[in-house]
Amino acid sequence: MIDYKSNLKRVRAAMEQKDIDLMFLNYGPAMTYITGQLTPMYYDVLNGTGDWVTGVIFGIEQDPVYICYGEMMAWYNPEESGVEDIRVLDEDEDPDLFFANIISEFKPAGKTIGVNKKLWSRILLALEAAAPGARFVCADDEMMDRIRASKEPEELKLMARTAEITDQVLEAVVSKLKPGVIERDVAAEVVYQLRLHGGDDYSFYPGIICVGNGSDPERTIMTRNTDMVLDYGTTVAFDFGVKYKGYCSDFGRSAFIGEPRADAIKAYESITRASRAVMETMGDGKTTPAKICEFVSDLVSADGFGDYYRYMELGHGIGLAQDEWPCIIPKNDEPIQAGMCFAIEPKVWVPGVFYVRCEDVVAVEKERAVPLTKYPYDPIVIE
Repeated sequence: MIDYKSNLKRVRAAMEQKDIDLMFLNYGPAMTYITGQLTPMYYDVLNGTGDWVTGVIFGIEQDPVYICYGEMMAWYNPEESGVEDIRVLDEDEDPDLFFANIISEFKPAGKTIGVNKKLWSRILLALEAAAPGARFVCADDEMMDRIRASKEPEELKLMARTAEITDQVLEAVVSKLKPGVIERDVAAEVVYQLRLHGGDDYSFYPGIICVGNGSDPERTIMTRNTDMVLDYGTTVAFDFGVKYKGYCSDFGRSAFIGEPRADAIKAYESITRASRAVMETMGDGKTTPAKICEFVSDLVSADGFGDYYRYMELGHGIGLAQDEWPCIIPKNDEPIQAGMCFAIEPKVWVPGVFYVRCEDVVAVEKERAVPLTKYPYDPIVIE
């Protein structure tokens, strides 16, 4: 089991550094990190009186209180709880008064309160009413993401299991690929298979991108899951992630329908070779995201694909969120650290001709990074 008390200790240390007195976190990765509670699938769907109250509040010295809307208790998991004090809103209670009374126990007036980046406006209004004169600061990207960046051993075990499910999903989907199916049906099959193989959900909706054999040269890299038919002469790029017990994967490979183009195969071999090579450089404190970007770009360019090498970012941190700090971008010069997990995703895009990508979740160790997703890099050719 994850040591949530240690997680709370890390957050409190960061609160002291940033002069934050209290923290309020609603459902999301930061709340899971403290409480162990996952975001219910109906969190954004339920529409009832007081549906907004759920969250956790704590201070540097004051113990956490888990505040919960009654119907949300159906998803409460006592075996994974990092909080002992739980307050549940009853049907006949006034949610504003209920919420304000709990917040008042923390004497919030005039204090600095850290909140999620994705906090509901209804919660913020209630906090402002309950804490006159308080200053609210965002405590997510600049604080919580950094705390969560280096994973503890129990977290890495969950990340490894998530990656294992991911590999199994692609194997199952590839077995069903054939000419004549359409992109969006392949995406739907990914969703089906990830649940069949033990995933709790997707970390983002799967993206299937088919290029070649007369495909639209104006199509962008983010146009996904269309009614385009997988036909001979096309490449099929996979971009999907699994969520398991709160932890995410982000993964990709490319398949070729029929005999692949020689340049498409060469490009795919280039990016997969670069992915393997860059892992060898990613030891504790041994490199930076900027250097990782340069390393991969140089290798792919040396293979002749520099003009078509595409990335909005070469990669990003990953864990309780699908996209976490630190980002693998040219401007990031902070050394990487052991325990960090990254999704590394080089890609080559030749508009209207082919698109190949590979993406793996890797964990940084003392000397190098090791892949958690282990699906083979061999070209996937569908006859």
